[in-house]
Amino acid sequence: MAMRIRQNPTSLNALRHSGNHFDQVRNSIEKLSSGVKINKGADGPASLIASERLRGRIVGIQQAYNNATQSVSLMQTAEGSLNEVSSILVRLRQLATHAQNEAVNDPQMLAADQMEIEQLLRTIDRISQNTQFGSHTLLDGSMGANGVTVGDNLRFVSALPQTPPSPESGWEVDIHQVATRASKEGTVPITVENIADGLFMVISEGGKNATLDTREGQISKDIQQIVENTRKDPSRFPPDEMAASIRSIVVHSIKNAIAESGLDVHVLETPNKTLLIRHNQFGDEHSFSVTSSIPGVLSDEANVAQLSEPGKNVEGTINREVALGQGQILSALDGTSAAGVTIEYNRVIGLKEIPIYDDVGARIGTEFMKESNEEVVGGPDSGKIEGYIHVSQQSKEFQVGPDSGLNPSFSFINVRTKHLGHGVVNDSNFQSIADIDVRTMQGARDSAKIIDRVIEEIAVARGELGAFQKNAVESNLNSLKIAEENITQAESVIRDSDMAEEMSKLTGDQIMLQASTAMVSQANQVPRTVLDLIQSNG
Repeated sequence: MAMRIRQNPTSLNALRHSGNHFDQVRNSIEKLSSGVKINKGADGPASLIASERLRGRIVGIQQAYNNATQSVSLMQTAEGSLNEVSSILVRLRQLATHAQNEAVNDPQMLAADQMEIEQLLRTIDRISQNTQFGSHTLLDGSMGANGVTVGDNLRFVSALPQTPPSPESGWEVDIHQVATRASKEGTVPITVENIADGLFMVISEGGKNATLDTREGQISKDIQQIVENTRKDPSRFPPDEMAASIRSIVVHSIKNAIAESGLDVHVLETPNKTLLIRHNQFGDEHSFSVTSSIPGVLSDEANVAQLSEPGKNVEGTINREVALGQGQILSALDGTSAAGVTIEYNRVIGLKEIPIYDDVGARIGTEFMKESNEEVVGGPDSGKIEGYIHVSQQSKEFQVGPDSGLNPSFSFINVRTKHLGHGVVNDSNFQSIADIDVRTMQGARDSAKIIDRVIEEIAVARGELGAFQKNAVESNLNSLKIAEENITQAESVIRDSDMAEEMSKLTGDQIMLQASTAMVSQANQVPRTVLDLIQSNG
């Protein structure tokens, strides 16, 4: 056995093992004291990368949850104000109904109703200005998609939160086809002669029927009296004037029958003295049928039902791209530059007067002819456009998840009175609920129609807000918590220390450290053995 004293490899070996065990003890103590097993990149580079990504994900989810709870508070604030607006509208409807009680009301009562209506309308405007969450005003249009049209007969209806803002010049609107309604016009006017034996007619729409029989009831007596008077003394009772009276009676009776049966059509007498039945709704989705016992009064053949002529949807382009028409509503298609924009073109095709002249050029009468579509909107190559639409996009994005780009947007309704109740056809020419006036019978009736429309608008807005709150925000809260739990667990598996395992390992490392330390001491004694040998030889 070689015995050397200049070097002590045995001590160096024991010292190396002792140092290794010391490092292991130190690492175990670090992991136990910090609670994580990856305290630095050297502890596990790949695991550190994965763990840091998960940690970023966790804090993102936690903040998204807090954001969502704040969003719920914002929407509940808006909902509370809309609920108050709904209550005001119900009161407005009550006042409009009260104003229609013509037999009882006097001018002072109607003036009081109108005064209360104006105060309630001002309250709605105050609500639109004062409904705030932080620095945001919610219901004045500053948090929604707003638009305005330039051009006759055009009206901005809506835009989606995803609709881009229009350029400064706006998007060009070109109408190619005016919307029409299903209609059926008779070819033969009602006269004293052809109604003498009675007239029976049926109008069928939406599964409901309105009937008129001039051979029964008071109408039979009235018409028969007119017919007898005309036959007895035509000079005193001119046939043309008496026929006009009969037509007036028939039209009035048909209107009553339609109203009682709830049909969505109306009747009128044309300038050509024929009957015209027309659907109230525009577009090709609506139709009705007519039957008349006198050929040509409504149906071409006696007692044979005839379907109405179909209506047409509006057709045109928005920003020179084809749009979808439904009734008078024109909507930009998905994928187009103005996607989500909806407008209304409310021009109708009417009658035009054509003067009639005799051979010497003197005007002797007037003929009424239906306008052509080209006369209203121009032909395909006319270059005529109807106007422009300008859209300002102020819809807000709600952060409902840790990732950007996937968050939904919502457009809050503008409840200022000048923006509510547009597009309601009425004889008082009210443009919005801000214009309603119940001091006349016609005004009260038209006001009730507009209020009904606004009640529906607010109800739809509340429904959309509630659906967004429930399905896009609140339902996401639970999924965020579940995701936080799962990702936290995954991060814990990667990063956190198993305390029992580390304690067991620490105990073993401490024993080995103590043993290696003792061996270092023993190894240091080996050269002393050689020295003892030298000393004994001396």
